Amino acid sequence: MKTRKLPHTMTKDGHAGRGGEHLVPCLDMPRQNILVGLTTGKKQSSGYLVYIGVDVGADEILQKMGMADRATESNRKAIESFLQGLQDLKIGNVVSIEFTADDSCHLTKESEHPVLDRPKGKLPQ
Repeated sequence: MKTRKLPHTMTKDGHAGRGGEHLVPCLDMPRQNILVGLTTGKKQSSGYLVYIGVDVGADEILQKMGMADRATESNRKAIESFLQGLQDLKIGNVVSIEFTADDSCHLTKESEHPVLDRPKGKLPQ
């Protein structure tokens, strides 16, 4: 299974930020219901889906995480389950993850989109 969308980090108050990183399931045992950044490993409770422009699968994600050579079958199945869960969601949706077993997870849509800023002040006259 491959996808062209992945969760991305948000600010602490739920806004979509300009910086950040892509998020994947935390593969530590025992399983935790959190997402981790691909490059820094920082833990996040949720993220919003972004278009990444290229197809990525479980092998590419495990390689980016530095686990390609030592990934267990359970880890590979967890990533495949994660990718399958992304298929029913739309870009911009805010999602969180919940592991139902060591090798499967469920993505929950928390909202349609991140918090949007409203313009402050008055319009020019």
